[in-house]
Amino acid sequence: MSASPAILLGSVAIEPARWAHLRPVAEGTEPPSLVRLSDWVAQSATAGFDGIEVWERHLVGADDAEVHALTNGVLPLPIFNSYVSLDDPDHKARESVARSAQRAGSSGIKFNVGNDPAMQAAYSERIAAWLDMLPPDTALLCECHHGISIAEDPQIAQAIFNDAGASDRVQTIVHTHETADHIRSRFDAYGDRITHVHVNFLDFKAMSAPRLVDVRGQLEEKVDLLATLGFTGSWTLEFVSGLLSDHDNPTHLMAQAAQDLLVLKDVLA
Repeated sequence: MSASPAILLGSVAIEPARWAHLRPVAEGTEPPSLVRLSDWVAQSATAGFDGIEVWERHLVGADDAEVHALTNGVLPLPIFNSYVSLDDPDHKARESVARSAQRAGSSGIKFNVGNDPAMQAAYSERIAAWLDMLPPDTALLCECHHGISIAEDPQIAQAIFNDAGASDRVQTIVHTHETADHIRSRFDAYGDRITHVHVNFLDFKAMSAPRLVDVRGQLEEKVDLLATLGFTGSWTLEFVSGLLSDHDNPTHLMAQAAQDLLVLKDVLA
């Protein structure tokens, strides 16, 4: 019997300030501050998560006590979720991400290339240079996001990755909200690089997320599709119901994440 796949909690899932710019703030009040993630790690472990996909803002800029608590907590931080730009020719920001990821003990760094077709070769070169800043057992994981990245086109992504590095160093993430045809096209282009899934049924128009129990049928279809395509990697619960609502607080979001985890585990079993 094969081992159960690792399931991570995306720390953005319990972060009310993730999209603070979309939330109206009453005059004279302050926008929400970031949660102290270390306060929620033990509860994440109790819920049954295997680790945390840590959003860079939860670690970078945190005080020494928080960094120590996160990097020595009961759950590992296997993926460092970065939004560093690959459009910037200066390598310093990417070098800083490399240092932060190593400090976190992360073996993967989530990233996106930019959206300029004329920069395709430069993106490959910058990914390759970034890899040189990292230990040989650390991979870069492209999210290949729709709307913000030329890598949403699987053929372009394949060319970028092939020029940047081997499949054990340049890997990718797919999302459960992607269409089945798009997921298939990505596996056709670079299936050996797809090692991780973001569980995300976000409605980008309403900016809301459902409970997994309410979209269990869709989740089962994607899990079955990924199994058929040969996927054997890990998973992150990226967003949960309650975001940008009156329930957008870490207590509610953590409770919802725990419920969603039970559904995900049951579907994956």
